[in-house]
Amino acid sequence: MYYNLYTKKEFSGKNLEKLQSTNLQGGFCTFNQARKMGATIIKGSKCVAKLSRMVQDGKKEEFRSYPVFHESQIKPREEN
Repeated sequence: MYYNLYTKKEFSGKNLEKLQSTNLQGGFCTFNQARKMGATIIKGSKCVAKLSRMVQDGKKEEFRSYPVFHESQIKPREEN
């Protein structure tokens, strides 16, 4: 199962194919999504894939790509 850790939604289409080619399963998220969850990316980690999505900017539509990290590369917030 391939899902977004932040939104809990499953990936589909070309993005799913890109994640399947990494041979990793589970949750993925962007750097900013990890920060919003209070977590951090482990220092030295490289993104596992660059996913893309269609964004409508005014009247024109374009693809934007964003790097994602696997849940094994994310350090959860430390509880005190």
